[in-house]
Amino acid sequence: MPMTARPRDPIDTHVGQRLRLRRTMTGMSQERLGDAIGVSFQMVQKYERGDCRVGASRLMKIASALGVQVAFFFEGFTGAVPAGLTVAEEKNTLDDKVLHTKETIDLLKAYYSLPDVVRKHVLGMIKGLDKDQGDKQDTPTKAA
Repeated sequence: MPMTARPRDPIDTHVGQRLRLRRTMTGMSQERLGDAIGVSFQMVQKYERGDCRVGASRLMKIASALGVQVAFFFEGFTGAVPAGLTVAEEKNTLDDKVLHTKETIDLLKAYYSLPDVVRKHVLGMIKGLDKDQGDKQDTPTKAA
């Protein structure tokens, strides 16, 4: 009897996407991460796709290697959860796919390569631009 592939669990998929996001943000290769956590780069690929579940001890090693808390891998999860578990509602309206584009990752890399003081100014400027845009939309335009 042929083996059938199990469907990907939404939590495993989300954790894998967050793993890939953080790994690429740090500029780490799959091979280097695999070496750091004691698995092959092919296994890292399987984790990132959600094909294989990441065990608790391995997730701790991954978090350490990528310089984040374990909770990072679960942030923003809004999919189905097993009975008895709850996940806080995500208040961010960004489409989750936007967070995983090459453009977003490149932007984050560039942003985090800036010195702290410059990053604060850039963030303030971006927030100001967003506020200015909101003000323009709220202001009625005069008819010609």
